Amino acid sequence: MLENKCIDEMLTRFTKITNGLSSLGNKIDNDQKIRKVIRALPKSWEVKATTFKELNNREEMDFSDFIGNLKTHEMEMMVREEKEAPKKKSIAFKATQSSFNED
Repeated sequence: MLENKCIDEMLTRFTKITNGLSSLGNKIDNDQKIRKVIRALPKSWEVKATTFKELNNREEMDFSDFIGNLKTHEMEMMVREEKEAPKKKSIAFKATQSSFNED
């Protein structure tokens, strides 16, 4: 997953690949899917990826719950970035009509 891509875009691509593999007879279980997605996460997701790697019940976790957790984390990251972004100061001037005498 690239830094500028969102989880939904990555999930769409991942689903197409896994469905293609499944149609060829290569069934991928939940644990394998989760491990592959964790490996594909970008550097900015390192803390979340480490948390999932250390999680003991990955085998019991449903893939849709895992993706929901990633989407929630993505939203939290976006909110955090908005709060930390420097606010631009804008200067607005009040517009008034004035008449010019043309010579």
